Amino acid sequence: GAKRGKRGRHTGPPPNVMTVFSSEEPRETLVGDIVIDAYGREFSGDKYYIRVSIEALLQILNDPTEAPIHQQAVQALNAMFGPLQNNCAPYLGRIVPAVLRAMEMAPPGQADFYVENLGRLVCMSRQLIRPFLEKMFDLFDPDAHASDRLQSSLVGLIEVLAEALSGDLGSHISTVLPFLVSVIDRDASEMRQVTDRTLHALRILSPSLEGYLFLVMPRLLSLLDLATTPTNVTESTLACISSIVSAVNCNSFASRMVLKLVELLQCSPTPQFQTAVVDVFCTLMEQLQDEFTLFMPMISLTMKSRGIFNHEKYDGCTRLLFSGRLIPKDTLRVLPLLSGDAIRANTRLGLTSSESRPKPNVDATAIRRAWTVSQSMSKGEWAGWLNGLTSELVRQSPSAALRACSGLASKHPKLCKELFNAAFVSCWTELPGQYQQEIVSSLQEVASKPDVPPDVLQTILGLAGYMERDEKQIQIDLKLLGDYAERCHALAKELHYKEAEWTLEKNYETIEKLIELNQNLDLPDSAVGMLNYVCKEQPDIRESVEWYRRLQRWDDALTIYRRQEAEEGPSYSNTNGQLRCMFEMSDWESLLPLYERIWSGNDHQLQMASANIGMSMAWALGDIENMEFYMSKLPSSSKDKSFCVALLSVYHNKWDEAKEFILKAREEIRGNLVSRVTESYSRGYQLVFNCQMLTELEEVIFYKTLPEDDNRRAAIVNTWRQRLKGMQQDVGMWQKLLRLHSMVLRPIVDLDTWIKYVNMCRKSEQMTMARHAITQLLQDEANYLEELHCGDMQSQSPKARCQVYEYMRLKSQMLQEQEEQHQLLHSDGRGLGYLSSGRSNGLLATSSLDAAIRLSQQPALVYMYLKYKWAVGERRGAFQMMEMFANDYSRKVGFDLRSPEAFADHIDAHTMEGSHGNLDTADDARTIHLLSRFYFKRAEWLVSIQQTAKMAQEARAKASLGTGSES
Repeated sequence: GAKRGKRGRHTGPPPNVMTVFSSEEPRETLVGDIVIDAYGREFSGDKYYIRVSIEALLQILNDPTEAPIHQQAVQALNAMFGPLQNNCAPYLGRIVPAVLRAMEMAPPGQADFYVENLGRLVCMSRQLIRPFLEKMFDLFDPDAHASDRLQSSLVGLIEVLAEALSGDLGSHISTVLPFLVSVIDRDASEMRQVTDRTLHALRILSPSLEGYLFLVMPRLLSLLDLATTPTNVTESTLACISSIVSAVNCNSFASRMVLKLVELLQCSPTPQFQTAVVDVFCTLMEQLQDEFTLFMPMISLTMKSRGIFNHEKYDGCTRLLFSGRLIPKDTLRVLPLLSGDAIRANTRLGLTSSESRPKPNVDATAIRRAWTVSQSMSKGEWAGWLNGLTSELVRQSPSAALRACSGLASKHPKLCKELFNAAFVSCWTELPGQYQQEIVSSLQEVASKPDVPPDVLQTILGLAGYMERDEKQIQIDLKLLGDYAERCHALAKELHYKEAEWTLEKNYETIEKLIELNQNLDLPDSAVGMLNYVCKEQPDIRESVEWYRRLQRWDDALTIYRRQEAEEGPSYSNTNGQLRCMFEMSDWESLLPLYERIWSGNDHQLQMASANIGMSMAWALGDIENMEFYMSKLPSSSKDKSFCVALLSVYHNKWDEAKEFILKAREEIRGNLVSRVTESYSRGYQLVFNCQMLTELEEVIFYKTLPEDDNRRAAIVNTWRQRLKGMQQDVGMWQKLLRLHSMVLRPIVDLDTWIKYVNMCRKSEQMTMARHAITQLLQDEANYLEELHCGDMQSQSPKARCQVYEYMRLKSQMLQEQEEQHQLLHSDGRGLGYLSSGRSNGLLATSSLDAAIRLSQQPALVYMYLKYKWAVGERRGAFQMMEMFANDYSRKVGFDLRSPEAFADHIDAHTMEGSHGNLDTADDARTIHLLSRFYFKRAEWLVSIQQTAKMAQEARAKASLGTGSES
């Protein structure tokens, strides 16, 4: 259950339909729901559809479990970027790292696929990719061994990077060139295809090779050998050298190039090859100008020896050179091979530029076929129907971004769910009115079927909320939507529609449902605000006890029950309601007489209905006899019977029987647990807690079977405390666990945990439960000290002996002071006074709490009790006792408020004595720390008392002034 909030005065306007969603995060997040902060405030339009599509594909790429479809997701992204073009800039910062991560997760043989697609992405984004290049250049490792396919893909990526950056790779050229050279050096294949591809990349990079010729040119010249290099690679090398000579100053390599080219010309196999070599001579002539004349005699002699007497281009360049009119030509632009591939791929897919592409028509007939449902379908068929409808909507969407996902969406249900809302709305705006009405009717028909799975209902609800935010209200009645939400346990959605329904129709059922939903969603303030609003603004609506039960305001509910009993007489439902309220408040003093009356009567129906509460009450009071009595009266259908049998078996040390019923209780929980947790964690939390109770009952069994000095006992107790830190701050759940722990662990031994529990009760205004816990702690401490006093005192620690002696001294003193008053202590001198009821089982009388706290030897327990006393309105008494205890503890530790410096010297001396083993300095430190809290809280209370007195004085003064003016 949700924790109970403080009662506040809520005045003002009625609850707004969207208030909860703007201030609180709902527990359920329906599939396909779009968070406003994530996507912006527009829920339709091309830009929004682009964003939704990319977000969905990135979720797939970032999920290692989706690795089998990572390639399809990357293909969808690339297909999407064809029509996007420059609009892709906002997403590149997330897409590039996602593709690189997917490549890291992929098997080694698939890396080339991701590199090629990165290249296509660079082709389409061009300069926009510049801020996200750093991680791409990490791929070019010259020392890494890669397959020919991967090397070829990496070379292609270098080409498109150089093209996108207009050849300006900047400092990255020093990373790229060693990689390209290593590719040439390692290529030992017969056809040298990778080398051929690398030469093409070097042609594109030629303008950036200034200063790096020493690295590149020797490798290129070594390739001009027809004996070791295929002819096509040699021709590519000639073209590469020609591009480099045209782009950069190669004077330092001129002689080596000419000599190598002359050798190549001498063994040229074909006239075409000879022409290619002479063309390189022409390019050199253009760049070297007059310096080239040194090589012309040797070149002319070689050409004549090969029968080349006339070469039009070479002869023309020679004439221009000697006439001083030879001008170098501009370097021819070389396009990356991937650029053509990307353009052809986009054309084949019909993904051209968004400006030139006409908006496609939506095929309403195809969508109608998809939304049609057969009469009876299984759960798997329902899932198939929803996936089919979504796939068709994505395929027919006028948004190019959504359509790019159609291939993957048809095979991937999760992507279908993510894109359903956006695809539906994108098609909805294009459908004629008749088709819109038909699809709404079909969705209502689907939701009304009793066998429809919850995820289909949640999808319809998500669509309704999505369209509502986009101001495209789907024409489904609010009450129906609320019913759908209730059926699939979508509490936040149900609350939204119930609030909208409340604005239209105000009745008891809606009020109760709103209070219940707010409480289940852990919104107690909203629930209380709703109740206060109804009581103030709708006086004609009579308050219902169910409202207060939903809010866990048991005291108010009990008041109404008692009023109804006085007006209408006792009844089964009224008495049962009172029992529940008293039990939840731990009001044993009222509950015990009522149970005696019930079980002495003849109302068997009420007796059977109250047996469960009676069992829990007897357990809380440690009354084994009554636990067995009520256990025998529990109906066989009771969901708690197996746990109760196991509990009693543990009390009787029947371990095997207890374990058997623990297993049976687990089996009873299992079915509901899976379905509830699947719906939402909050819905399944109670069942998860029941599982924890069973686990800790097993640990209690293990604890009881261990020897007293076994260290594993301390480990079990520490585990319990750690679990409590992670639990909800729910008083009822903590109470049950502490009852379980107290089967083997005395409350006074686990004092810190019990103090947290009491403070939780106090803060949630469960004062009766707080009082009962304090009573239990005080009685347990008294019994514990009495047992020590009756036992072997010499075997106890000095601290324990000191506490026992102080307790006995105070007890004797109080007996002398109260001889003629109500006796606090039992006549046998063992422990504190008890309730007179036969079933009270040793509970401390509440009227004796103030006297009992004076006997306590635990300052932390005293401090907690004084805060409780202040909270219940006994402020003067709490303040006086705070002063008394602060003075007592100050005397014990030697602190004088008037001379704190002397206390500091006393502490230093005390610490020195403790270091020699004479004193328990840790215990003294805790007492001093608590004493500081005593003084701080005393100061806070004093200020509060003074402010209250001042306000009262001002009120009296105003009242007297008013009376004087009237006279």
